[in-house]
Amino acid sequence: DSGSPNVGPLANPRNSALSSTGLDIRQVYLTFGNKETGTFTLGRNIGLFGADVILNDMTLPGVGGPGNAATPFPANTTLGGIGLGYIYTDWLAQIDYTTVDVSGFNATVGIFDPINSLTDAGAPEPKKSPGVHAKVTYTMPLSGSEKLYLSVAFLTQQQRNVAGGTPYSYTGSGVDLFARLDIQDWQLFGYYYHADGLGTTALFFGGTFSDPATASFGQTRTSDGFLVQATYKMGALKLGANYGESKLDFANAADQLANPTLLSKNKKGTVGVYYSLTKNLTLLGELSRTTSDSHGGGSNDATTVNVGAFVAF
Repeated sequence: DSGSPNVGPLANPRNSALSSTGLDIRQVYLTFGNKETGTFTLGRNIGLFGADVILNDMTLPGVGGPGNAATPFPANTTLGGIGLGYIYTDWLAQIDYTTVDVSGFNATVGIFDPINSLTDAGAPEPKKSPGVHAKVTYTMPLSGSEKLYLSVAFLTQQQRNVAGGTPYSYTGSGVDLFARLDIQDWQLFGYYYHADGLGTTALFFGGTFSDPATASFGQTRTSDGFLVQATYKMGALKLGANYGESKLDFANAADQLANPTLLSKNKKGTVGVYYSLTKNLTLLGELSRTTSDSHGGGSNDATTVNVGAFVAF
């Protein structure tokens, strides 16, 4: 199939003039700078909000929670902790500036190409401004290779839509906190996020409620969640466990009345064993327990066991 933004015909032949092939290239960017001026990043890269927890999730090369794990219809091979302790930050077209290191402190601020919601009422309208994200990090050396790493990230973006002939807009925003301690063979981290209008699982997924009967659109829902993890290395062997929850609240009383079975909480616990057979090849096994609760009291749960291999090249 042809890739966006040059989407070609869906009927065969799929490739046509002025189209491009649909390659899944999540990272295409350049950086330039130095130790005196800081660094600029331009292109498509992981977003700042939620990046630290995603890249430190031990289940990233494994499975964690499979897609739709807590429903009767499991799908896909991996979800990690997405929607089960953090919101997937996505791979955003962005322009960022990162300051020079000042006694362990760094700050990054940037703009990104705004993305459309997957669940808003009506149709998306052109955005008037880019999204904005920022991040501050601090690294404290302890002794030897031991260190403490802290970060705070922020994201905000306006959505503009039209539903039933009524234009409406709202601003989605989120902030997160991440702390990781590397001490001897242990690595421990904790993560927390709070968002308004971002929803859960993915950015702008289920973050609003709209009531066409009263022409009330884009009422934002708040969400929050956390993930904690501990891993221990013994040579080439790494043992680990993590647990996360993601919560979603009603926008208002009308939302509660219209959607009594709205998702309340997703939660997952995973224990894993990871063995580095070579520098590039990791053998792994995981056991995960996933539960999804609704505000109405309903619940689905699943137990997942997986073994496999991960290769990097």
